[in-house]
Amino acid sequence: MVDANAIIQAILNHRGLRAPADIEEYLSKKPMKTYDPFLLPDMEAGVELLYAALKSGKNICVYGDYDVDGVLATALLCEYLKWMAATLGSNAEISAYIPSRFDEGYGLNAEALKSIREGGTDVVVTVDCGSVSKNAVAAAQASGLTVLVTDHHVCEAAQLPGCLVINPKRPDAAYTCAGLSGCGVAFKLAQGLRRRFFPDHVEAGKRLNACLDLVAVATIADVVPLTDENRTLVKYGLAALNRGGRTALRKLSLRIGFNLGSITAYNIAFGIAPHINAAGRMGEALPVVDLFLSQDETFMDEVIEELVRRNTDRRAIQTSILEECVHLVEECYQDDLFLLLRPKTMHEGVSGIVAGRIKGRFGKPVAVLSETEGEGERPALKGSVRSVDKVNVVELLSRHQALFEKLGGHAMAAGFILPAGAESELRQALNADMAAMLESTPDLLEMETRVDYDLSPAEATFELANRLEAFEPTGTGNLKPCLRLSGVTIRDIRRMGTEKQHLRFSAGALSCVHFDGVEAFGVHLVNGVVVDLIGHLEINHWNGTATPQFLVQKVQNFRS
Repeated sequence: MVDANAIIQAILNHRGLRAPADIEEYLSKKPMKTYDPFLLPDMEAGVELLYAALKSGKNICVYGDYDVDGVLATALLCEYLKWMAATLGSNAEISAYIPSRFDEGYGLNAEALKSIREGGTDVVVTVDCGSVSKNAVAAAQASGLTVLVTDHHVCEAAQLPGCLVINPKRPDAAYTCAGLSGCGVAFKLAQGLRRRFFPDHVEAGKRLNACLDLVAVATIADVVPLTDENRTLVKYGLAALNRGGRTALRKLSLRIGFNLGSITAYNIAFGIAPHINAAGRMGEALPVVDLFLSQDETFMDEVIEELVRRNTDRRAIQTSILEECVHLVEECYQDDLFLLLRPKTMHEGVSGIVAGRIKGRFGKPVAVLSETEGEGERPALKGSVRSVDKVNVVELLSRHQALFEKLGGHAMAAGFILPAGAESELRQALNADMAAMLESTPDLLEMETRVDYDLSPAEATFELANRLEAFEPTGTGNLKPCLRLSGVTIRDIRRMGTEKQHLRFSAGALSCVHFDGVEAFGVHLVNGVVVDLIGHLEINHWNGTATPQFLVQKVQNFRS
């Protein structure tokens, strides 16, 4: 008899979870791993600043980034501050500002802050940006604005602006979960406001908990680790999302084909998030903030239809540019170790996605360049960078800080502004860096497959597949359990897909699916071949029945 509990225990042990309390917390539907917001630097002063501003009727603008994380963080903080203002009887106006990806770029923009001040704003609170915007903050303060920065990007002490900065990645921060998303940090700010000024106010707690659906979507979309406090926030947020309490999110989910009650982290990453992101990628993102703050369902429907249209346009443009970039690599840069690509046709809104796809295909760090304006309106290039697991791309690029007009990001993803004439120099420098790193670390570019458990086909039961769902939400830092079926015989091969490129087959009594499996099997695609399969066990729902299914990721060790 198969002991599903023992297999789950073995997988958790393999991942370093051994203490019963840690295992109970990990598997719990109601985890408790969360931390005091006042452990974040400048949190105490930050909540005092905002409360005083609201009490005195000062106007507050929330300044966010144009991606999912920034947009939802903006909506969250606006929503909570508006409720606070109403509860306090304050006449303070709460507004939102999202810069244009195309005209202003990432981060705080001095001209935008000037306009915000001229429009009657007294206090600017940033979300998901601002930690390295020293000059822009100084200019804003000189104009009379008070600035509070909330962010989650890497920053050095010398880069911090001269204002309050709530950021778990500050060099002097000692916050346990440094991997919070920008929206997660905004949530902690709202949590700090509630704890300090409304500790016994039932509605304040309800309003705060109602924001968790936004935190879940943003955390998953921003590809931060789904561990520690992030996992707690996402679990509760997914539950809130699936209850459908937020009308706009419910409408968007239903419009793109997801059923409430069964929406997963995967659905968010590859469905909900791309549609929200399409606004900033293809145009302006501020309407999405309005979407989540509005009570007008007709307006919601209009914005959602526009998001669907823009996402369709984004996919078409992305496909065309991706094909051009693949051709560039194969024709010009096949031997480069760091792929710096400048396609003739470019749409800045999809450069990051294309970089990610190229990285996945060729297994190397990638920067996709688009033309922009640099300092003094000189021609410049904007780079969207995606990296492989073992290359911290921010550290790598920072070796050549003098080349850039602007540089920031994470270990796996970054962005920069580069003078147009420096492209060749940067390419040579990065390839030299990568060559030196490869010499000291020969497996630098090898994709690691960390198998959690060696499974027999007989162990691949419905009960085990069902129990494995407790590992959700899965993603960065908390991958789906990776299982290996060794020495299985392939039978009943069937091709699927518009080009018959996918496979369905049997390994013993277990049904298996391998997308793009025809290419993976190659000349070995015959019944009776013996292989090792690496992948995930899941439940397949079809025609009203649910059965275990093995989703193959890799095929190894062919033998007859």
